[in-house]
Amino acid sequence: MSDTTQTGSGMGRIALRRLFLAGTSLTVLSGSTLAADLPLVKAPPPVIASSWAGFYLGVHGGYGWKHDDFSRSEAEFFFTTPPPSLDGVRSQGGVFGAHAGYNWQFGRVVTGLEFDFSATDIKGSNGVSEVFVAPGTTVSSSDTLGENVRYLGSARTRLGWLPTDKVLLYGTAGLAWERLDQTKVQSQAVTANGVLVTSNSFFFRDPIDKFGWVAGVGAEAMLGSPNWIGRVEYLHYDFGQVMTARSVTNTAPGFGSFNSSAGSQTIDLARAGISYKFGEPARMAAVPYAPVAASASSWAGFYLGAHAGYGWGNDPGTEPLILFPGIGSTATLGGVNSKGWVGGGQLGYNWQYGRFVTGLEIDLSAADISGSSNTATATMAVPAATLSGRFDENVKYLGTARGRLGWLATDNLLFYGTAGLAWERLERTKIQNETTPAGITNATSTSPSDRFGWVAGVGGEMMLGSTNWIGRLEYLHYDFGRINTGGNISIFQSGLSANATITAGRQTIDVVRAGVSYKFGPEMAAAVQPAMYTKAPRVPPPLQNWAGFYLGAHGGYGWKGNDFAITAFSPALAGGIKSAGWLGGGQAGYNWQYGRAIAGLEIDGSATGIRGSSLPVTFGGTTGTLSDNVKYLGTARGRLGWTPAGDWLLYGTGGLAWERVNRTWFRVSPSPNNINTILSESPRDHFGWVAGAGVETMIHNSNWIARLEYLHYDFGTVESTTVQASTDPANPPFAERGGRQTLEAVRASLSYKFTP
Repeated sequence: MSDTTQTGSGMGRIALRRLFLAGTSLTVLSGSTLAADLPLVKAPPPVIASSWAGFYLGVHGGYGWKHDDFSRSEAEFFFTTPPPSLDGVRSQGGVFGAHAGYNWQFGRVVTGLEFDFSATDIKGSNGVSEVFVAPGTTVSSSDTLGENVRYLGSARTRLGWLPTDKVLLYGTAGLAWERLDQTKVQSQAVTANGVLVTSNSFFFRDPIDKFGWVAGVGAEAMLGSPNWIGRVEYLHYDFGQVMTARSVTNTAPGFGSFNSSAGSQTIDLARAGISYKFGEPARMAAVPYAPVAASASSWAGFYLGAHAGYGWGNDPGTEPLILFPGIGSTATLGGVNSKGWVGGGQLGYNWQYGRFVTGLEIDLSAADISGSSNTATATMAVPAATLSGRFDENVKYLGTARGRLGWLATDNLLFYGTAGLAWERLERTKIQNETTPAGITNATSTSPSDRFGWVAGVGGEMMLGSTNWIGRLEYLHYDFGRINTGGNISIFQSGLSANATITAGRQTIDVVRAGVSYKFGPEMAAAVQPAMYTKAPRVPPPLQNWAGFYLGAHGGYGWKGNDFAITAFSPALAGGIKSAGWLGGGQAGYNWQYGRAIAGLEIDGSATGIRGSSLPVTFGGTTGTLSDNVKYLGTARGRLGWTPAGDWLLYGTGGLAWERVNRTWFRVSPSPNNINTILSESPRDHFGWVAGAGVETMIHNSNWIARLEYLHYDFGTVESTTVQASTDPANPPFAERGGRQTLEAVRASLSYKFTP
């Protein structure tokens, strides 16, 4: 009885269990059926750690120290033997400015590209003086040189490590630029038997633009929120030789010999800053069986384009027609208003954060923004002459490296502001006519110069039907500050006095331009291998991943041609320098991949041994030679390539270029009692454009990439020239030629690419 009861009870429990399972299954199946009729709820985004990746904008401030360790002999101004020497200038002062850039994160490694611009008050001076006494005569002389760094700018790469999620330690290096105002104050007074005979006073302020390199270290920390980041950093700028080195030797007793060394100019900065980083959009994991939602237009991606427009320039600087007038009238030249067309290309990359669009852009424009000053006339009594003249100015090129920040009014319409570094190639021509009793002399002197400053503006863009073509209309304001020499001259001689004032003014250019760009996109996502089923077609292997930040080194050989001809030593023309030599340096950049198309931005810097000399020229017993020594080369470029095979890349490249050249002037003048030898070396910075092509290959499918490339640099006309026509026997006619300076480089390189 008990056994039967127990058996029945057990079977009852089994039946109940089966009934429960069946009910549960029915409930699940019913729920699944109902769920199929309801919209699928998206899975919440995964929780991620704080990301350092993203575009950022910020401001900074700090303090800087400058060392310019030249040594300049004052033999041409002072009378004592040996003459005094002005030994260097030490400067210091405040720094404040802004920066923009983008970070890419690879685990605990953070890489980036950054532009910055700073106004500074780093200034100092040094001077020497003497009193020379001869029987009945006393000469008092003084000479003071002041230096004031007005602006600093850089285009740098950054490489850092995260010891914790919210602290970044990094190193940084790249190209640097400075605007230096150099002030010269000289005075001299001569008295004879206690009576003032002569008194001369000269004050000149010359703007000097110099290019070099910068390197440093820093630390950043997230300030509570991942979007606000504080930083402390140290930067070392090196502009190399800024002053002219000169050596004069004479073999005869009683003739002075002296040396002036150029030294090197460096700046050390300690500065703190704060940045706002736009957050990296979360990468959502795919939800199985979820329908694909239609996405809004994307502005993110690499773009290439062209633009054209019109510009207006204003240079209010003035200069007397006669700096050292005799008895007669004086007149003033200056105040040039210019206008003309601009046209060129732009490239950059946009990052999108909801309705915010940020970006980095490089552009280069050819231009013909030209104008003339008034025509002035003056007369001189001693010697008798009538002079007339005017200034012409012509902006040949404009270039910028800028950040952009915009807002989407609609999905297809973007309004933005932009600001950054600016460059111009300016040709300033003085046209002068001199009439004397002996004849008429007409002279046209042209001086090209590269000037740097800042640019800011606003614009609007619209997608043109297709999301890949974008039209734009923008306004840009360029400010190059003082680009001309300013100062005054006061002369008193034999009871007669003369004064002249030169005003430097401030040059600005305003440009309105329209453009169109092609945006590559969307970027290639990581290939996903689908599940393989029977009779499924074979899936082709995924492409190699070229996307990522890279650092590398390169070496090669270069050839430079400069076919100018100038009267450096005499009426006979000298010039035409062919140079050649090695080059080596480093590069950093980022690639974006769109299927088989690869686009990128790159910064590079090279030291070189490219040098050469002109043929010697002899006239009247004096023999002279000109030589060039290319010390550095730098570029900021875009790249666009195609992968014919997964591990091979063919590409073209183009952008902005810079060179530092030391020009040497060597002259020997023998005479019966003396051999006079003069050797001088002056640093010169030239800006222009670069274009080329290359091939890259991944080494055994690793992160190491080998490269072979050819680059063509074009710096245009860099020599100051004069063309003179004359019927006055005292002024023989001649015609100098500015020529065109180009450089060809072939180089091989090896880079390491960081990958996600």
